[in-house]
Amino acid sequence: MKTMFNASNETNWENGTSTPSGTSSTSLTPYRILSLVILVLETIVGSFTNGLMVIVNLIHLLTHRKLGSCDLILTCLGLSRFIAMWLVLYAFFVSYLAPNFSGTGSTFYYVVLFFNYLCLWFATWLSTFYCVRIVNIQRYIFTVFKTHFDDLLPFLILVSVVISALCSNPAVENGIKQTFNTSRYGSEKNSTSLDGIGENFATYSVLFVMGSIPPFAVFCVSAGLVVHSLLRHMKKMKAQERTGFREPALDVHYRAVKMMAAFFMLFIIYMIAFSVYGLENTEDGMLSCILTFFIGAYPSLHSVLL
Repeated sequence: MKTMFNASNETNWENGTSTPSGTSSTSLTPYRILSLVILVLETIVGSFTNGLMVIVNLIHLLTHRKLGSCDLILTCLGLSRFIAMWLVLYAFFVSYLAPNFSGTGSTFYYVVLFFNYLCLWFATWLSTFYCVRIVNIQRYIFTVFKTHFDDLLPFLILVSVVISALCSNPAVENGIKQTFNTSRYGSEKNSTSLDGIGENFATYSVLFVMGSIPPFAVFCVSAGLVVHSLLRHMKKMKAQERTGFREPALDVHYRAVKMMAAFFMLFIIYMIAFSVYGLENTEDGMLSCILTFFIGAYPSLHSVLL
């Protein structure tokens, strides 16, 4: 059996002491503690909401022997987010407390990135579901897609899994391990100059964008169509009002627009935070805490709003 830690001790040349390879030469700073506290709280909230969503839908599946399109998407989304949040929390703990621990190799970060892509894709299909249910566009392609969306959904989910696997596999080999273990949290013996790993960072950047842009683009189109359709409908309803009071139905549409706008903003902020956190050599500080908050906020707050 492979040992979890290196048996040999490494020499700390700066102070003449030896540091076990299973521990980090860096201390657990207040900013790191704050980041962990933030992520733990968000993981607890997200686990409860996503876990409850999955359990309710599974009970419905066992009772009625089938799931609707929306319930199927929510089940996949909740399950993928539940797994992704705990993987990210585990990665943070290991990176802070034991950066040389062998349990966070390239395979582990492949899985982390894979579930991250899945979360983006399932959120995209949820937005697409709202789009085909709300938007009415007299275009042949859109009409066909809207009519057959329920039949196409299992195929779309399968395509999402395949694309996520293809995009995350090479990214892990070229950039993820250096980004999390060496550039940010690695001990001094593993530290490498930015010039030495610049090619890996460039490769990782391209692959990360390639994997995130497709679901992001589809999400933007579908969310934009939904918001535009609802705003147009509200404008039409306001023009037809005959009293000084807003109709209850109009308030419902206002809430729907605000909810979709919140989803849209959380999606964008999450992508930016994840990109900056993964691609930039950020130091421990308030920026790291803020990025950590936004990384955990999207899967938690989005599920709460659902």
